[in-house]
Amino acid sequence: MARAYIVLARNDLDDSLLQVLDLNPNSSQLPRPSVNPAMGQTGYATHYLLDGVNNAVTLAGAGPITIQALTYGLSGYLVDTIENDASAGEALTAVQATNIAGDIEAAVAAGTALTAAAIDALIVTRSGGANGLTVGTSTGTVEEILRILGGERYRMPAGAEIETGGNAFVAARLGGFVTAPNVETPASVRTTHTAARALRGRSSTSPFPYIRPGQPRAGQTPVQTGTQDVNFNDVRTLVETGDVHLSATDGALSKLKAATFSFLNPAFTYNGGATPAQTIAAANVPATGVGRAVVVYDADGNVI
Repeated sequence: MARAYIVLARNDLDDSLLQVLDLNPNSSQLPRPSVNPAMGQTGYATHYLLDGVNNAVTLAGAGPITIQALTYGLSGYLVDTIENDASAGEALTAVQATNIAGDIEAAVAAGTALTAAAIDALIVTRSGGANGLTVGTSTGTVEEILRILGGERYRMPAGAEIETGGNAFVAARLGGFVTAPNVETPASVRTTHTAARALRGRSSTSPFPYIRPGQPRAGQTPVQTGTQDVNFNDVRTLVETGDVHLSATDGALSKLKAATFSFLNPAFTYNGGATPAQTIAAANVPATGVGRAVVVYDADGNVI
């Protein structure tokens, strides 16, 4: 079934403050939710795009052009997937990618659609030509952009070459969505005995984890490989069901997505200040706390 996406539209909604409970099946009422928690549709809306881990892409060089530092987020995704047809088949510049990402975020703040046509128009506005998600060798998709907006991490490694020495866009994907981190240390060991195959523990040859509080020991830190990443967000997969549409029309989501939604978080300041509550478009939430909390999209980028 097609997915739906709940995108947070402001930064002052703490992880434990926003739940959507009128969807089915209810995660808390499943017979055995610990066995397959993904079966449930209800849960907290917790993952905000502009959370300090996702950041604006920076590039280095003039040909080849590379990613200057490890980057998570939408602008990194855009330089990885969008060919700049308006500039003789080069890659997007960091400024173009950051501006397009900002325009996409502004569409979320405004509660407007992010269909392929809408996103293509934003790309063209910032880069010119006939650019778009699938123009030339571009490989961008609406759903991947919605996944990033919904909290999934797209990672671009430092040094990834997005444009060759001949100033040609590198069409092959260099980044990707991260997966759950490895939590086992190198000192851990699993039994190979068939009757006890689920058992694991510390290897008999490994050092004790600690001698003194805070003292690091060899084999104490899990090693991440491939797409494993400690910055992984476990975003609940939401299926576009009739319940999602009912909630967005007349239920909990309808209240959260309304431009009249009002919320004040004492940890933030409003209408500016030292710790400003802001929309995803970097506009200050007014002193009244009024401003939509979420936007709900279908897999094609239409607002539900």
